[in-house]
Amino acid sequence: MKTLASLTAVGLILSPVAFAHGPHVPLAQQAQPTPVTTTDLGDGLYMLQGRGGNIGVLAGEDGVFVIDSQYADMAPGILSAIDEIAGETPRYLVNTHWHGDHAGGNAIIGDTGATIIAHEGVRERVTVDITRDFFGQESTTPALPASAWPVITFNDEMTLYLNGQTVRLIHAPDAHTDGDTFIYFEEADVLHTGDLMFSGMFPFVDITSGGSFAGFTAASQAMADMISDDTRIIPGHGPLSSKSDITAIVDMLQRTTAAVQAEIDAGRDIEAVLDAAPLTPWVEDWAWGFINEARFTRLIFADLSAVSETE
Repeated sequence: MKTLASLTAVGLILSPVAFAHGPHVPLAQQAQPTPVTTTDLGDGLYMLQGRGGNIGVLAGEDGVFVIDSQYADMAPGILSAIDEIAGETPRYLVNTHWHGDHAGGNAIIGDTGATIIAHEGVRERVTVDITRDFFGQESTTPALPASAWPVITFNDEMTLYLNGQTVRLIHAPDAHTDGDTFIYFEEADVLHTGDLMFSGMFPFVDITSGGSFAGFTAASQAMADMISDDTRIIPGHGPLSSKSDITAIVDMLQRTTAAVQAEIDAGRDIEAVLDAAPLTPWVEDWAWGFINEARFTRLIFADLSAVSETE
């Protein structure tokens, strides 16, 4: 796992949104719960959207299978939406990674009897307090309560057979974090990416949690390679998407990292790179509130500089 020295050196200022992807924000600091909306994808599959990462639901006679849990204060609304869909509580809950906007509701949903499944890296993080220098600001993420911990973990891949679907859980190494999972429903041809896809946006690559741009790009290409043009994609953030949206991300990542690498190879420090603004051509189409041009430049610079230091 990388050290955070390069992140501290570039001095990226952490916004409130960034804390959603790191420490689990106390409820008193969060906005009021957002209504949960449900999109029926057919074949017993649904996409739930609220505040936090997009949720996937597979309902049927074998029980309810849920992907991610958003924040703790969203859990009652999520459970209500699932009850409207299936008339029962979840049997399984999969976490795509450990961030609070995807696993913050684990304890509440776990207390209903759901079996929590995740990559082993997720359990390693949520079972202990973690103090880290997160973009120049020291922050401690407390361990989640035991009812929120994954009780089934895997390393590379796991397959479940539920409700007429072959459900493939596939680990993407060192991508958004070091514990990412994307989930593919073979018969329905639906992919849930977790935060391996910020649809139409610069992604947040959490190098404080073992993520990397090389790993993120590789994961994006791996997902694109396993699906068809007809595949419907539930991204971690953003609207229902398609393969063309992932291929556009791969192209953007390859070009933006190459642009920053060229600046590093020329011997420029982060301030000089920011002045050169090598990512300006992508700003109009990809920048957003949390990951703007400067922050994306700093993230890429920090990651690529750390790689160069180890070579």
